[in-house]
Amino acid sequence: MSVDTALARMSADLFLNGCWTTGKAGALDNVDPGNGRTIGAVSLAGTDQVAEAITAAENAFPAWSAMPAAARGDILRCAAALLADRGEEAVATILLETGKTEADARGEIGRAVETLRWNGEQAGRIPASVFPGVVAGSRRLSIPTPLGPVAVITAWNFPAVLATRKLGAALAAGCTVVFKASEFAPATARLIVELLAEAGLPAGVVNLVFGDPQAVSEQLTSSPAIKALSFTGSTAVGKTLAAQAAPNLIRTVMELGGHAPVLVMDDADVDHVIATTAAAKFGSAGQSCVAPSRYFVHESLYREFVDKLTAKAASYVLGHGTEDGVTLGAVAHQGRVDALVRLARDAADHGAVITTGGRQVGRDGFYFEPTVVAGLPLDSEAMILSEEPFGPIATVSSFSTLDEAIEAANAAPFAFAAYLFTNSMDVRDEVVRRLSASNIGVNQLAPSLPDVPLGGLGISGYGYEGGIEGILAFTQLRLVSETAGDPHARR
Repeated sequence: MSVDTALARMSADLFLNGCWTTGKAGALDNVDPGNGRTIGAVSLAGTDQVAEAITAAENAFPAWSAMPAAARGDILRCAAALLADRGEEAVATILLETGKTEADARGEIGRAVETLRWNGEQAGRIPASVFPGVVAGSRRLSIPTPLGPVAVITAWNFPAVLATRKLGAALAAGCTVVFKASEFAPATARLIVELLAEAGLPAGVVNLVFGDPQAVSEQLTSSPAIKALSFTGSTAVGKTLAAQAAPNLIRTVMELGGHAPVLVMDDADVDHVIATTAAAKFGSAGQSCVAPSRYFVHESLYREFVDKLTAKAASYVLGHGTEDGVTLGAVAHQGRVDALVRLARDAADHGAVITTGGRQVGRDGFYFEPTVVAGLPLDSEAMILSEEPFGPIATVSSFSTLDEAIEAANAAPFAFAAYLFTNSMDVRDEVVRRLSASNIGVNQLAPSLPDVPLGGLGISGYGYEGGIEGILAFTQLRLVSETAGDPHARR
């Protein structure tokens, strides 16, 4: 990894109309969660600078949307190649400002490169549809047309993947962007925008701002120039943004919270379940909306499962991503640690047994022990069964019947990801039919890849990211009905 190179570039300014500029609203520290040290600063936009970003995106839209789609795709593919070339710096940047392990950071950059490349390849393939007309000599066309300037707001947990997924789709569709990135991962956002500009992105097409989240989002959603909003973050913030966008009828794509159940049937292989799900449960310190978080295990396998999941959780080596042998990194900030400690204590108060973990680690940085919470009844009112934990903590409860398992899985208000382990096709079909989840893995994980659409369900969001559907989210399907006209008319 190019840690020294990355350390020298952990600050981030604004990018307005093709120029890097210092924010007028002060700065915040960029803190390494792995040791609590300040490694840079993030520049905060003033109100007039957010307005400048909106104006720049609005002014750049006519030329960018008129550019041949294949040419837009060339820029995205070039940016993907540049990100791959600077992959070591990018890996180090994510590791330093998010607390990830090297393996997690490396995996994220690989996905980001793939996402930019895929959207670049699809830019020239956005399909229009032709339908027969209702009279002889006529036809109807459904033509995707770019909506206009888009507001993109991303979270800190996967800063490269979220940025490339949203920017890639919006740019491929022909839209311009005001990109409000997280202040907890500013250098990653800066690097991606930097590479897009280096790849030939015209001035004003992507504008990067940081600032007070509430103030910036209110300014973006109150602007008549903004035609769409794509957000990844908590359900609470998503609801607020949707309400802000409503008066101007701004189209929204919301990827919100999750609390993924794992149903382990009596014919499942316990070792396979744990080996398959552990990477998602504890990878990136569990800070993922699709991370397994509630295990519901058939009573015949329950004790074996608790023992083996406990052993797996206890085997992780916590530490800074630059240290040898580290397999679990820090969480984002002290607030996440406090929330996880609260959930563990509340579970214990409701009769759970903490078989491992449950405490903050006594070292510099923001570390929470990998934790297994066992024995909560299916109908327990413990907060951890209904509140997204977003950390390296999992519950294990037992069930007797399939109906009990499905009811427990659907009890939480979130409906994003869910997982099932069984050898029975009949059970698989029934669970898939009855589970309230939009992303289901059967005997495997359910990865979010750029070539297939994925969207939230219920309070986990709506709209789609990935696939052609993710690009079409930033377009209007214009219906054009036409006939050949008078064949005798002079041309």
